[in-house]
Amino acid sequence: MVPYIHIPTYHLGPVPLDPWGILVTIGFVLGLEIARARGLAKGLDVRDIIDALVFIVMSGFVGGHLVHVLAYHPEKIDEEGFAAIYEIWAGFSSFGGFLGAVIGSIVFFKFIRKVDYWTHADVIMYSFPFAWIFGRAGCSIVHDHIGRPTDFFLAVNFDQMRQGMGVRHDLGLYECLFAMLIAALFFAVRNKPWPAGSFLALWCVVYAPVRFFMDFLRRTDEIAGFPTADVRWSGLTPAQWGAIVMFGGGLAILARLRRLKAEIERGAAA
Repeated sequence: MVPYIHIPTYHLGPVPLDPWGILVTIGFVLGLEIARARGLAKGLDVRDIIDALVFIVMSGFVGGHLVHVLAYHPEKIDEEGFAAIYEIWAGFSSFGGFLGAVIGSIVFFKFIRKVDYWTHADVIMYSFPFAWIFGRAGCSIVHDHIGRPTDFFLAVNFDQMRQGMGVRHDLGLYECLFAMLIAALFFAVRNKPWPAGSFLALWCVVYAPVRFFMDFLRRTDEIAGFPTADVRWSGLTPAQWGAIVMFGGGLAILARLRRLKAEIERGAAA
């Protein structure tokens, strides 16, 4: 069993130093540097990589918040009005972030900076799992993905936070550990002579199935301080529906890569 760990928000004058924000910032900077270094190694203009990554991350935050409100908490619109939409710092959905990032990458590479989409997007995708480790570490530190009761050895004793909650899955912790495995996989195959788009496909087909089944560990009960159980659509969470779409997208990218390989081989044989 993992003990409950709480790190409070400190203040440096008027500036709040909350653990989630600090870890997400560390992840962003690390991802930026990894993408920059890989872009340079690939002979790309580093300005295209850095500018795109900043734009994509911003798009991801916007998309993440919109899906958080519209898919998970539509009641916020009735309660808070338009503020629930534009206060993008007030809650995020990971799959909303993925959707926003995809849209942002298309907008940037197809309209703002017209360079080869697959080459540049794949460089940025390579850096993502390394950054995601810190993002999910932030989630695990603030415990914003509390799951079902369990006796699993990696579960967290939430009685230390609020008596009666018991030992439960902490999905932020699980996904942080899973992100470490994906990052290790990406690093291990980083020098493979794979075509552009391979890391996009690899992320989709590796991450999506695990995330789909991991969401079955989300809580369905109402507990003190958390009056509403995680939302379900036809028995599945919004993230599970997103995982299905993501996995299909990964398969579509793999099919595209196979077609390109076949075309190259036919051209070489002609």
